[in-house]
Amino acid sequence: MSSLFRRRHQEEVAPEPVSTGIACSMPGCVHDNALPCAYRDRRGRGCEAAYCPDHRVTFAGVPYCRRHGGTIQAIGEAAFDPNGLPDVDDRTPSLVNWVSRDLDAKIRAMLEGAARPGEAVVVDDAVRLARDRSRASRWERSWRIVESTGIVLKVTVHISDEDDAMVHVTVGSDVVADEIPPWIARRREGLPFDAAIDIEERRLFYQSLEERIADAVTRFAARPTRWR
Repeated sequence: MSSLFRRRHQEEVAPEPVSTGIACSMPGCVHDNALPCAYRDRRGRGCEAAYCPDHRVTFAGVPYCRRHGGTIQAIGEAAFDPNGLPDVDDRTPSLVNWVSRDLDAKIRAMLEGAARPGEAVVVDDAVRLARDRSRASRWERSWRIVESTGIVLKVTVHISDEDDAMVHVTVGSDVVADEIPPWIARRREGLPFDAAIDIEERRLFYQSLEERIADAVTRFAARPTRWR
């Protein structure tokens, strides 16, 4: 066997998993090569789960469970600030990011279509912690039409501390949607998972949000005086 063939063969064969002596937390998984989730919130509390390579995610070489990996991905650069990390049991940032990601292309297109000469569309690249007018905290992600003097129109997806599953969407100062995603509603009600139903409910959920946002942006674009 030539050295070239041996080298190629070695590259194609996946290495055997190395045991860490830690069982994977994924139900039904029998692997004992798990690593603990590295997530620590601003209070120093950690995630107690550990997952094998098949069931964990890694950012910058650091292992996380999929839930907290979603949190790290959602908050972007804020993940480098230990004081800015969400509570270990807070699912809000990843949910905001999930919904925002699926709406992103449509909202960008709506705002680009509504922008006038001299205006530009600016989009948040991560979910951020903010406060509403009553100083209550919330996680949000926004899209904005801006001009030289400031914001012309802002579309925001946010979830507040009051209900960590209620997705709010605002266009300007108008709240156009308050919805609990159907996959969360079904889980709360203890309903069994059905793939076909899940796909259809998700489609209708996003279609409803897109239609409400589009209606508000269209009304904004038609006004002779811009509103904020």
